[in-house]
Parts: sequence; structure tokens; C-alpha cells
Amino acid sequence: MYLAARDMDFENGERGTESRHRSYGLLLFPGFEVLDATGPTELLNCLSQHSAAPELQMSVISSNMEPVTPAFGAKTSAGYKFQDMQVFMPTHTFDTVPNLDVLIVPGGAGTRASKAETKRLCDFIRSQYYGSEGRDPLRYIFSVCNGTKLLAEAGILHGHRATTNKKQWSEVTGLTRDTHWVARARWVASGNIWTCSGVSAGMDGMAAFIEKVYGERAAAEVCDDAEYIRHVEGDDDPFAERFRCSDVLGGS
Repeated sequence: MYLAARDMDFENGERGTESRHRSYGLLLFPGFEVLDATGPTELLNCLSQHSAAPELQMSVISSNMEPVTPAFGAKTSAGYKFQDMQVFMPTHTFDTVPNLDVLIVPGGAGTRASKAETKRLCDFIRSQYYGSEGRDPLRYIFSVCNGTKLLAEAGILHGHRATTNKKQWSEVTGLTRDTHWVARARWVASGNIWTCSGVSAGMDGMAAFIEKVYGERAAAEVCDDAEYIRHVEGDDDPFAERFRCSDVLGGS
């Protein structure tokens, strides 16, 4: 009931003057997948340009203020060198981030970092989702690809439906005991938790999120602005069949 009330406030703007500001956060870490982060963000960029849209705010969040790159692995490899030249700058750390309405969690090779680094990410996700130290809980959390792995390890998928990257299906779905993992899903909305399949599916999921929160017209205009042809059926992911994925209930 509490989450439903918060959803209603977010969508209908019933929080007074503050409701005009929709505070989004983008979590970055070394080895994040670029399109997981920038695909959904670009659709929000398009949304922010519409005069009828509410004022949007964005925080780019990392554990520290050092530049973040999608590079992960052997530093001598050609792939690492190429990815290490793609530099993203945080605006906030875990300690300085403002109150957020929505947190976007990308996937990538960096979700397999050391236990210590993964724990820091999961602790941050958990504290943001539930709220802590005077912070409000999130209205929504939105993950892409194996970013859902971090949500599972943070312990916030209990009793929810979810999906993730189909190529890494077994790795992620075995992490929870009471989550219904939906194989055919391009994205899943379960309460205030949105999870998307691999990489490009994040744009489809964000288009669906924009439609739910801001309306069908807003979603159509955003996709037109980006010249993006979206998957409108959330339960039609062809990669489930390609990688022979099937539903998993409870990680069994």
C-alpha cells in the first residue's frame, strides 16, 4: 500500500512544488555496459526537452569522484585500451547523492568485481531502495541486463517477478530463492521494480516506463525524437529462445 501511494504521487504530481522535480540517478562502476546506461538516459534526455514534461534532474553516481570507464579485465588487452578511453564523470558519490525518485542500474562485466566492490554497490542499492539515514525510499528502481544481478544480491527481488540478460540467464537466476524469473520477458515491471533483458532491451523498458509514468503520448514523442522503433510487447524477447531460457521460480 505504501509503495502504491508513492507511485501515485510520482505519476500524478501530488507532492506540491517539489513534485515538479523528478530526481533520477544513474549508478556507474568500472566495467559498466555503455548502452545499458546511455540508452535509457537518452530517452530521458528526449523527455526533458518537452515543455510539457516535468523538470527532470539527473545525478551520475559512483563510489568516488574518479572518472569511470566501461573497461574491465586485463589492462593489456586491446579491448580494455579501447574502452578505457571512454570516460564518464560522476556528479555525486554514494555519500553525497541527493534524494532520488528513480535509480538506474546498468549491467556489464563490472558486476563481477571483487566481493568487496560488489558489496559496496549492493549496500548502496539496498539503502537507496528502502531509504536510510533520513532519505526517502526510491519510487522506482530500474535495472538493465545483468544489472539485475546486483538487485538480486542486494536482496530486493524477494517475492517479485524479474528478468535479465538471456545469455547469462543461469548465472543470475540462481541467486534468489523466491523470485519468478520470466524468460520470455523483454522487461518486467513488478511493483516499483523494473528489470530489463540484455543491453538494448533497456531502451524498450525505459520507453514502457515513460509511458506508464508520463503517458502514452510522451512515450511516442520520445521514441519519435530518438527515431527509435521500440518493442511494445514486454513478453516477447526472441533471445529467450535463442539461448534456450525458461522460467525459473525461486532460483531452483
